[in-house]
Amino acid sequence: MINSITMRQCATYDAEGVSIDNCPKINFIYGPNGSGKSTISNYLQNTSEAMYSNCKIQWENDITAELVVYNRRFRERNFKGNIAGVFTLGAATIEDIKRLEELKVEREKRYLELKNRKAALQRQEAELTTCKNDFKQTVWNVILKENEKDFQEAFTGLRSNKDKFRDEVIKKYNVNHDSSETRDTLKKRALKLFSEKPEKCAPIDLSIDELINKLIVIENDDIWEKIIVGNKDVPIAKLIDFLNNADWVNRGRAFINKDGYCPFCQQKTISEDFKEQLDSFFSGEYEENIKYIGAIIPQYKEISEQLYSTLQSVLNNEKFINISGIDIEKYNTKKDLLSKLFSGNLSEMTSKEKEPGIRVRIQESKIVILELKSMIISANDSIAAHNEIVDHFNAEKNKLIDDIWTFLLDEQDALISGYLNDLKNFDKALCGIKRGIKSFEDQVTELDKHIIEAEKNITSVQPTVDEINRSLKAYGFDNFEIVASTENKNSYQIKRPDGTLATNTLSEGEETFISFLYFLQLAKGSTDITKVSSHKILVIDDPICSLDSTILYIVSAMVKDLIVRVKEGKSDVEQLFILTHNVFFHKEASFIDGRTPEDKNVNYWVIYKGSNISNIKPYGMKNPIKTSYELLWQELKDCTSGSLITTQNIMRRIIENYFGMLGNRKYDYVAKKFKTIEEQMICKSLFYWINDGSHTIPDDFYIDSYSDSVEKYKKVFREIFVVTGHKAHYDMMMGAESGL
Repeated sequence: MINSITMRQCATYDAEGVSIDNCPKINFIYGPNGSGKSTISNYLQNTSEAMYSNCKIQWENDITAELVVYNRRFRERNFKGNIAGVFTLGAATIEDIKRLEELKVEREKRYLELKNRKAALQRQEAELTTCKNDFKQTVWNVILKENEKDFQEAFTGLRSNKDKFRDEVIKKYNVNHDSSETRDTLKKRALKLFSEKPEKCAPIDLSIDELINKLIVIENDDIWEKIIVGNKDVPIAKLIDFLNNADWVNRGRAFINKDGYCPFCQQKTISEDFKEQLDSFFSGEYEENIKYIGAIIPQYKEISEQLYSTLQSVLNNEKFINISGIDIEKYNTKKDLLSKLFSGNLSEMTSKEKEPGIRVRIQESKIVILELKSMIISANDSIAAHNEIVDHFNAEKNKLIDDIWTFLLDEQDALISGYLNDLKNFDKALCGIKRGIKSFEDQVTELDKHIIEAEKNITSVQPTVDEINRSLKAYGFDNFEIVASTENKNSYQIKRPDGTLATNTLSEGEETFISFLYFLQLAKGSTDITKVSSHKILVIDDPICSLDSTILYIVSAMVKDLIVRVKEGKSDVEQLFILTHNVFFHKEASFIDGRTPEDKNVNYWVIYKGSNISNIKPYGMKNPIKTSYELLWQELKDCTSGSLITTQNIMRRIIENYFGMLGNRKYDYVAKKFKTIEEQMICKSLFYWINDGSHTIPDDFYIDSYSDSVEKYKKVFREIFVVTGHKAHYDMMMGAESGL
C-alpha cells in the first residue's frame, strides 16, 4: 500500500509542494476542475516521467504494488484500434481452480508474513536510529560539552557535527580506553601545549659545589672556638693573663713609638726590654693565628657573595620563574635566611679577628644552601622537561590529545560499552529479520512461478469479453459489443451489430462507460498473463464526465461494490484512490453505510487552488462534501486569493441555484429590489460580469482590467441577498455573525 504521495514542482504544485499522508485502503480526493487532480493521477500512471522527478511515493514497508490508473489518458490510450485483452480466469476443472486457489492462499500467507517481517525491520531500524541518536546526544553533552573548556583543541574539527563526533568516539574507543592519567595533570599539560608554541629556556648554572665545600671548611674551622693567647714564657705574660687584657694590649702595640712614650699614659715608660717582652708575647703561634683569621675572612666573604649572587640570579630571570614554576615565596624566605646567616657569620669572624681571645659561634650555612640548591635543581628539571616539549612540540601535543581522549573515554566506559553491546544486539536482530525477509521473498517468488504456470492453463481473455458485453446489454447499450480481435491474438475490438468497427463512432458517454468496464476487468486480471493475480492499487479519476444520470448511478454502484470488496480484503486490489470534481458522484460513491459515516479505512481530502498554486486539505475520516450548493458557498469563502474566473463562476451558480429554488426568479426581479437606478445598474453589471467571466475566458488585458473588480462585486453580491430579504441566508452560508 501507499503511505503517502508528495507532489512538488510540477504543473500547479510549487517547490514547497503538498503531501497526501496516512493513506488507508480507501482515499477520496475532491477538487474542482483545474485544481490539480489530474496531475496526481497522471503522476501515478507514469511515475518515471521527467516532469515528476521531484514527486515521491512512500510505500508501506517498502513493498510496491502495481498501479492501475483510470483517467482521460487511459481512455485515449486503450480505445484506439485494437484493445489489449485482459486475462482473467476462464474455464477449468474444479481441481485446477482448487489448486490455483490453494496456491493463492499460500502465497497470501507468505506475502503477509513478508509484510510483517518488513514492518518488524522498519520498527527495529527505527529503534536503532533512536538508540544512535540518543547516544549521539549523550556523548555530545558528557564528553564534548563538559570538557571543551579545558580540552577544546582535542575536539578540533568535531565541534559542529554530532554524527561525526559520535563516530570518532567509537573509533577511538576501539583503539584505547584504558587511562592512567589524572584530569589535573592533563589540564596542566593542556595549558602549555594548547597555546602558542613556547620558547626554550636556559637552566640556572649550578657549578657551585666547590664554593660550597670551601664555605663549609671555613665555617667548620676550629679557629673560631680557639682562645688565642700569647707566649707564656715571657715575664709580662703573667700580668697580661692576670689582667685578661691581651687583645687590648695587642691593639695598643701599634701605637708604641721608638721614643719610649706609652700611647695610653703618655709617659716615657716603654723601655726596650718592655717592648721586646710585648713583641715576644704576641709572636709565634699567636701571630700566625691572627694572620690565618685575617686571611680566611676575605675568602669567606668572597665565596658567600658568589654563592648569593648565583642564588639571586634566579629572581632576576622572570622567564625561568614562569616556566619552572619554582616557589618564589619559599625561595625568597630561604635566600633571605642565608643572607642573614652569611652576615652574622662575617660579623662573628670580624669580632674574632679583633679579639682573638674570645670564642665565636659560626652558623653552618650548608643546610640552607642545599635546600636552595634542591629547589633550583627541581626547577631546572622542569625547564628540561619544558625544553623537551619545545623540541618535540607537535609530537607532545598529539600525544596529549591522545591521552585526553583515552582519559575521557575511560571515564565514560560504561556508557560506551553499553551502547556497543546494544549495537551488537540490534545487528543480530536485524540479521535475523533480514534472513526471514529473504526467505519469505524467495517463497513468494517461487509461489508466483507456480501460480503463473497454473494460470497459463486456465486464464483467458474470453471471460473479460463476456463480462463486459453482459454489462453493456444489462444497462441498455445494445448497438455495439466487444469481441475478440481477428487481427491480433488476445486483444479486443468494438463492433456494431452490422459488423462494422465502432471504435471511432462511439459517443463520449459510450466510450467513457465501456472504458470504465474495461478498467474494472483490469482490476480482476491483467493484460500480462504473468500478473493476473498480482496485488494492485487502483486510481479512478472522474469516471462519470459524460454519463447520463442513469449510468452515473450504475458507475457509482460499481465503485461502491469495489470499495466494499477492497475494505473486506476480497479483492486483489489493496488500495483505492478516487478523484472527482462531481459532488453527486462523490456523495454516491462515499455513502457505503449511513450508520457508520466514519471509517478508519476511509480518508478524505479536498484540493483547492489559489494564486494558481494547488494545495490540499486533509479531513481525515470526516467527509467534507455535503451538497454541491453548500460546496459553492465554501469555495466562495475560500476564494480570498482565487482567480477572477473562478469567483465569477461561483457567484453565477449560487444565484442561479438559490433564486431558482425560490420560483425561478429572473435577474430583472432581483435588480428591481435595489432602490435607485444607479444601484440597479450596478446589480445588472454584476450579472453581466459573472455570466461573461464564467462562460468565456477573457484575454490578458481584459482580465487585468477586471481583476480589481472582484472585491467590489463581492459587496454587490452580498447586497443582493440583503435587498431581497435573504440576508440571514447569506450570513448562515458565509458563517458571518448577525449584522455583518
